[in-house]
Amino acid sequence: MRLSRDALPSVLIATAVQVVVALAMASVQVSAPTIAHSLGIAVGWIGPFVALCYAVAMPVSLLAGSFVLQYGAIRGGQVCLAAAGSAALLFATGSPPAMLASALGYGIALGLSVPAGSQLIARHAGSRELPLAMSLGQSGMSIGRLATGLIVPTLVLAGGWTGMLAAWAALAVLLALALERWRPRLDPSTPKFHRVARRGLAEPLTLIRDNPELRRLTFAAIVFASAQLSLVVYLVAYMHDVAGLTLVAAGMAFAAAQSAGIANRLLLGGVATASGRPRLILGLLGFGMAMGLAGAATLSPGWPTAMVLLGAAVLGSVAMSWNGLLFAEVVRAAGVRQAATATGAVSFVTFIGLATGPGTFGLLLALGHDYATGFLVFAALVTVASAVVMPKPRVAPEAT
Repeated sequence: MRLSRDALPSVLIATAVQVVVALAMASVQVSAPTIAHSLGIAVGWIGPFVALCYAVAMPVSLLAGSFVLQYGAIRGGQVCLAAAGSAALLFATGSPPAMLASALGYGIALGLSVPAGSQLIARHAGSRELPLAMSLGQSGMSIGRLATGLIVPTLVLAGGWTGMLAAWAALAVLLALALERWRPRLDPSTPKFHRVARRGLAEPLTLIRDNPELRRLTFAAIVFASAQLSLVVYLVAYMHDVAGLTLVAAGMAFAAAQSAGIANRLLLGGVATASGRPRLILGLLGFGMAMGLAGAATLSPGWPTAMVLLGAAVLGSVAMSWNGLLFAEVVRAAGVRQAATATGAVSFVTFIGLATGPGTFGLLLALGHDYATGFLVFAALVTVASAVVMPKPRVAPEAT
């Protein structure tokens, strides 16, 4: 199914903003060894730095709904780009205080991008095409991270990491300026949106508290996010340590998982739109993720490399493709006028999952358990979350 002409511009803009934000931030992570070597510091700094970025993003995501409803989704996207570009420039200075301050810009961009993009898409996409539109619009971060892994090492060798970050900052500014011409058409001022703007950090969370559907989706978001990032963090090490793959081959497996996740996200968005049963597709995808994680626990030395790569692609296809479907359901449950506020609140709890998932997996390893135990634990949690978000059975009316 194709997107309508009304929805397509908003989807392309939301995706483009996320791609540029991902390029600006993920380039720091991919270049971490080179940056550490050039500055004479330990490469371990990257973990706390990324954690600080997400710590900033959490309160921003709660305030994002109010900002977007008052100033517009396009303006929110421009702020994302300005924040990410400024952060890249600060980091490129190589000054420790400036590099630390860049976490503020990266955090603002991370926390605001999903609510701004979701509000823009919700305003222009029809209800039936919303799963596909959101799946496309929420794929920008994954596409940007994949592109970063493919092109950043070459760019660093060609022009150095500081020049690369400056280039991303310039790209962010150019895109922010280009979006201005779309504001009158896609983001006209609407008083009814201003009236539902919420203030304060805690108020957006009341949407989740007061809406049973949002509570179910929020629980699934925490569990799915924690399982996905645990897989992202430990997949390469798992395949290297357990399957005996070289780091190059393990890196190929990681790329295969990411690519399959992006492809399946778009495929399932189309299937959910065509079938008209997005909640069912989301629940079944969750069960597929649980089965994939349980299957990963069976990995053992001696598996052929081709089989390991295929398994990584299958696992990535189910573990990294839930975001668009879930946020489409969040928008549907909250309503168009509350789209930014609701997705901001759910993003906040998703960040909690992103923070706790790898930590929980690492704790299991520290306690002496193996990788397989970690994957089985998350498979069990994902199974529960998938059951929670499955649509309620349709009850046939009683005969009179």
